[in-house]
Amino acid sequence: MPIMPFNNHSLRITLEVKEWLIGMNEQSSVDYKALGAKLKQKRLSLDLTQEKVAEKLDLSESFYSRIERGDRVLSVETLVKVACFFDVSLDYLLLDSTQGKADDKLLVEIDVIFRDKSPSQTTLLLNLLKVQSENVGRLLP
Repeated sequence: MPIMPFNNHSLRITLEVKEWLIGMNEQSSVDYKALGAKLKQKRLSLDLTQEKVAEKLDLSESFYSRIERGDRVLSVETLVKVACFFDVSLDYLLLDSTQGKADDKLLVEIDVIFRDKSPSQTTLLLNLLKVQSENVGRLLP
């Protein structure tokens, strides 16, 4: 799978979000062990090494390794960079949610199916899914 280059434009965040994140860091309410586990899971699902992720994020490999172990407190900028790279939301990284874990697994599976599809292929797949969804009651008891 080709890795998209990191886009600095995607780092723009509102002042309110930045202040909220700074407040989260100051309160130490972020579970960095859980955050690191989520990043590791996401990295492995993309079949990437820590070295490759660190390189793309312009971090040292040892620093990124400590992030995955939950041994590092992240700056707001690094947190946003990581979230953008893995294409995950900040609430997914910062908040613990059981429903989110099931939803995220499903989203990863959907992403694999739709990845690298043209707009017309995507439309066709969505239409097929709609038809199957309407008929699932007749197919399964």
